[in-house]
Amino acid sequence: MTNDEVAKTLAAAIKAWRVSPNGAGMTQADLAHKSGIGLTPLKRFEKTGAITLRNLIAILRAMELLDGFVTLVPDADSPSPLDVLAEEQRKAKHLRKRAPRAAKSAKATKVARE
Repeated sequence: MTNDEVAKTLAAAIKAWRVSPNGAGMTQADLAHKSGIGLTPLKRFEKTGAITLRNLIAILRAMELLDGFVTLVPDADSPSPLDVLAEEQRKAKHLRKRAPRAAKSAKATKVARE
């Protein structure tokens, strides 16, 4: 996806959440007022995807979606998703190993030979 496509997809998703009764259930005017941004920049964002970062943050905060945005980028000190997957696979492989078989007693071996 190009940057413009990503911006338009994000704008469409935010608009869908804004109008949905299961989402924010707001009009453009309600959101503009609650977020503190102008109605014109909000309309432009929903139409083109163009927005400043500050206005996007204000919109997400007004719709109570900011927590998801803030956690979008993982902590730099956390392991990468590939490292987490490799560790899980290593643990699963370790768990699947069979326990060594118990050695037969000398008496059982002698009986088996007879």
